[in-house]
Amino acid sequence: MEFLTPGERVKKIRKMLKMKQRELQSENITRGFISMIEGNRTTMSRETASIIAEKFNKRAQELGIDLNIDGDYLLMTPAEEAEYYCIRKLNQITTIENLDELKGIFKIADEYKLKKVTALAYIKIGDVMYNNQNFQEAFINYHKALDILLLNDIKDQLPYVYNMLGASKAGLLEFSEAIMYFQKALEHAEEMNDIEIKIKASYNNALCYKCISKPAVSIDYIQKCLSVLDKEKDFEHYVYIKSIEANCYRDMKEYDKALEIFRGLVEEINDNNNPLLGFLYTNIGEVYMEKNDFEKSMEYFNEAEKIRRKEDKNLLSHTLIEKANLYIKMGLYKEARSLLEEGIEISYRNKDMEYIVKGSYLLVEVYKKLENKQAIIETYKKLANILQNMGNKKEALKVYIELTLLYIENNDMINAEYCLEKARAIVE
Repeated sequence: MEFLTPGERVKKIRKMLKMKQRELQSENITRGFISMIEGNRTTMSRETASIIAEKFNKRAQELGIDLNIDGDYLLMTPAEEAEYYCIRKLNQITTIENLDELKGIFKIADEYKLKKVTALAYIKIGDVMYNNQNFQEAFINYHKALDILLLNDIKDQLPYVYNMLGASKAGLLEFSEAIMYFQKALEHAEEMNDIEIKIKASYNNALCYKCISKPAVSIDYIQKCLSVLDKEKDFEHYVYIKSIEANCYRDMKEYDKALEIFRGLVEEINDNNNPLLGFLYTNIGEVYMEKNDFEKSMEYFNEAEKIRRKEDKNLLSHTLIEKANLYIKMGLYKEARSLLEEGIEISYRNKDMEYIVKGSYLLVEVYKKLENKQAIIETYKKLANILQNMGNKKEALKVYIELTLLYIENNDMINAEYCLEKARAIVE
């Protein structure tokens, strides 16, 4: 890819538009001056560049060409044009299939010493991997970007990168480590006055503190998040944040407070087909389940399932798996197994790590009640495989240890040794 000096760029565009040098003339811009610009024997002022750009745009419009350039574009150095080109190309990359295009971007960035472009390229890989639920690869690439940003004192991307490092760790269910990155994201967002990352990192920290059983700390972060969130502009995010708050009260066994928050959110939704109702009804079902009011719990789970089967199939797995937990508590193991099998299948399809793990452990609990040891082994084997593929080594290690114990119990030393080798490989 060739990147031009300002003079070379003017000449190239002029020839592309089939214009003569004299057609670029105007007051204080002579044909001779244009010739000197194109020969790199003089430089343009911003005003001159803007006048020439306007003439180019006018001719392009006459020819039906979409040019739309400005003086700043004409004044770009080769390195600046290279950066401009690379950033435009990066914005076009959205899938794993076109990540190959990054090879050329890395090459250009290396040739012109564009450290920020290199960091943005690693961020792009991280984004694509994260969106494909490959959290370990996402983390690795975000960290490569972070190293470049810190080494070159490039601050504008730091809030985003720290937040995504935390999100990747949270995706791997490594919540304590995630919190450290979210805290750094908040610090840099404060410095850069990045409201969007303040909201996201506060929300993410709230969720992680809830997951490590620190509901009071979680509520503090929820309040920080709500203090900067515009409820009218981002109602969905508001619902999710308030739901974390409600679930914190549930964890503290303040069930009436939790139900009060959830019911208040339901009342704010006017559309009976809104997918958010499936989410809220599932949560209300969980609260009633913990209160041991199984009849009310089942009522809300059924409503949630009905809505999600129609409006929110990707998250149907959450409702099915939580509802299966209710069946387990009621001693209805065959019914629970049926829901879990469907819910886990959807979770595998969506690479939904949290519910793959939760559903699989519940299914193991069901198979224990049904005394189906082989089914337990098969469930653990499938779970271990996907945990390893998705980079969750800590959880995979736990599963291999459980498998080892099961094989020893069956006096199957060959498979027990195989699982121990797998566990050792993870530790090393």
